[in-house]
Amino acid sequence: MGQRLSGVNADLSLAWLLAPLPVDTFLNEIWGVSHYHVKRSCAGYFDSLLDASSAAEVLVELFRSEPGPAWAMRLVRGTEKHHSDAYRRADGSLDLDRVRNDFADGYTIVLDGIEQYVRAIASLTHSIEVELNFATKVNAYITPPGSQGFVAHYDAHDVLILQIQGSKIWHLYDGADVSPHQMQRRAPVNTAELPAPTSLRLEVGDVLYLPRGRVHAAETTAQPSVHLTVGIHAPTLLTLVTRALYSLSLSDDRVHTQLPPRHLDDAEVRARVNMLVREITSVLEEPGVIAEGLGELEDVLVKRGRCPPVGQAVANAAGIDGHTLVVKYRPLYARVTTTPGGVALHFAQLVINAAADHHAAMSFVAKSTEPFRVCDLPGLSAAQQIELARTLITSGFLVRLPDG
Repeated sequence: MGQRLSGVNADLSLAWLLAPLPVDTFLNEIWGVSHYHVKRSCAGYFDSLLDASSAAEVLVELFRSEPGPAWAMRLVRGTEKHHSDAYRRADGSLDLDRVRNDFADGYTIVLDGIEQYVRAIASLTHSIEVELNFATKVNAYITPPGSQGFVAHYDAHDVLILQIQGSKIWHLYDGADVSPHQMQRRAPVNTAELPAPTSLRLEVGDVLYLPRGRVHAAETTAQPSVHLTVGIHAPTLLTLVTRALYSLSLSDDRVHTQLPPRHLDDAEVRARVNMLVREITSVLEEPGVIAEGLGELEDVLVKRGRCPPVGQAVANAAGIDGHTLVVKYRPLYARVTTTPGGVALHFAQLVINAAADHHAAMSFVAKSTEPFRVCDLPGLSAAQQIELARTLITSGFLVRLPDG
């Protein structure tokens, strides 16, 4: 299994996933509007993520000794669902013989959050998160021949489907999209009223994009199938406003005003409540409040990042000077904030604090996409440049490159 995770690896990206479809075309013309099928006829395209010849065995083996929560692995056949608890031995490990028996009986194996287990997949998802500013999650679906795991359904988020092994027929019900407010209510799909579907076949190496709310179903052909779904969870305005109100609650007591007695029964009291709500929601029109809400969303994205192993990073920090060539570790999302004592660089689970005179340098490295030399860090003396670069290399934010 290819599991590359390098600070200069540009392969595992949204552009690589969609090629030859340009990312800008995807975002400007397809995203949220229509499905799109990337046809490749390239069986080895996803080998850097999972080797197609052994994908099913590798994925299931990941959950053998660490099956995680009951919902992390489940077997599904139509409306029937078995969680991993049904397959646990006394020692907590999975009874793979029972899993394989149900698989042979037509059940699809569903494995949630596999980006936590496969580093190459984690690299791809983090790259997409940096590109789009949206959180992602990857699930794997292993389906036996001639079977259908799920009845017609929809997802409340956008999805990229990667065909890893075998092939699958997808039925897409155009014109039956579920609206966002219906998704919020978890409205069921009335299969009796669905129109005739558009059907397409995903082969190994293909990608299918489905916007949120698009009703779909899938079935395997004569061979077993393995596909991954990259769920792209775009925050909504509801998410932003909720975050903004939460941020405001840390500094404005009006958000914590208690509702008065009899607010449900007394008309005059209800009128006072309406005035209180209008007063606090008017504050949301202030740019600074929305900026704080966006900062909350940034923090979520920052903390989803991961850095390379520390051991090698520490060794690479030795002997650097102003001419040392470095590049920001990719994929990694970072933000710079001001603090009472100066400035802070946030990335992954780390925060690097520095004096206020480091603001320009911190902003430079946070936004950098190309290699640069230590002496290029703006606003700092030569000694400060080397010290900051050494700190950022040691923490995994910067990757040292060979000279030349």
